[in-house]
Amino acid sequence: MLENAINSLPGDLRDAVASRLRQRVLSQCDTAYSDSKAIGAENNSREFRHVSGMGEMKASIPATAYHYWGQREGYEIWKDKKFLKKYQEDNPNVKVNSKSGKIQVGYRRDGFIPVGYGRKVKVYK
Repeated sequence: MLENAINSLPGDLRDAVASRLRQRVLSQCDTAYSDSKAIGAENNSREFRHVSGMGEMKASIPATAYHYWGQREGYEIWKDKKFLKKYQEDNPNVKVNSKSGKIQVGYRRDGFIPVGYGRKVKVYK
C-alpha cells in the first residue's frame, strides 16, 4: 500500500520521499543499537536477584526489539525457548548477571542461632 502511494508520486518527489524514508529507518536502527548498548552496560553493572514467584531474570529485551520481532513473527515468538536462546547469542548485551540469594542454614525466626544445649547466640545482620 505504501509502495503504491510512493510510486504514484511525480519523479522528484518520489525520490525525495524514498530518501527520507531510508534516512528515517537508518536513524531508528542507530537509536535501537545505541539503546541496546546502554541497556547492556546497565545490565553488566547491576546484579539481578531471584524474584519470588517470578523466577530468575535472564535477559533485558529493549522495547524496540520486542515490538519489532513481535510484529514481524508474532508476539508468541517470545515464548519460544529456541528463539530466546538464539536472540541472546546474537545480542549478548541483553544478558543480565543474575545472582541467587544468600542461603542461610540454622537460623530461627527470632534471630538466634542454637549453639549447644540450651545456649543461644544473637546474630545481627
